[in-house]
Amino acid sequence: MRRLPALATFAVLSLPVLGCGYTSYEARLEATQGRLKDDIILNQQLYSAAQGEFAENSIYLRVPQGMAQQPEFELIALNPDAFEVAASFSPQSAEANSKLHILARRDSQEPPDPEQPARAPRGDFRTDVINVLAQVYGPDIASAALEPVNKTVWPRNDVAPTITFERLTLTDRNLQLIHLYFYKEESGDASYEAALIWEFPSGEAPTASPNPVDLTLGTFAVGQRAASRFSGRPDQVGGASGSGAGGGSAVAF
Repeated sequence: MRRLPALATFAVLSLPVLGCGYTSYEARLEATQGRLKDDIILNQQLYSAAQGEFAENSIYLRVPQGMAQQPEFELIALNPDAFEVAASFSPQSAEANSKLHILARRDSQEPPDPEQPARAPRGDFRTDVINVLAQVYGPDIASAALEPVNKTVWPRNDVAPTITFERLTLTDRNLQLIHLYFYKEESGDASYEAALIWEFPSGEAPTASPNPVDLTLGTFAVGQRAASRFSGRPDQVGGASGSGAGGGSAVAF
């Protein structure tokens, strides 16, 4: 008969534990449902990740639907050793109102291979980018101010909710609006620098919600995060993040 109070006490003490477990399960379930909804939005608005030189250099880029990668960098002829990635994406329809150009470097921190020819020294990435773009948009780009901007990481999560760029805004000599986003990250055995150059010929950036430009920036990743995304493993949710805006594997429920 004395067992009944003891069992009752055990049951009462167990309730908070069960409650915590249920709350944790609900949180994981909600996070997974949110990710699935975000994936639907991304797949409706963006193409799958660009391949070729992007995948080879662990740079993950998804562009808005309606834009196609061109055979070569459109703005100006480049030194082939200046950048690991140089690409242009142009609209395929009259409804699309923007172009995207990207220049990026991946500098390995590993000792150089003695059997490979030595690469010529390269200058500062941002200076090199500005010098290239000044020939296209005019010299004013060299004096335009940079401002830090945070973009929401997509799919959205609470571990690393934003990715930080530095943005330069300019109206060029053709009266089109230019948004230049610089990004830099150390990841694994390499350092990455990228410049995403958006051209808006109408003079105005898109204001749609969800905004395809912001979705492209929010899914952008380099290094280890890019490798995870190329492998179909999203940024970590519910645990410690990796470098940059997030990293690791998803939490299932």
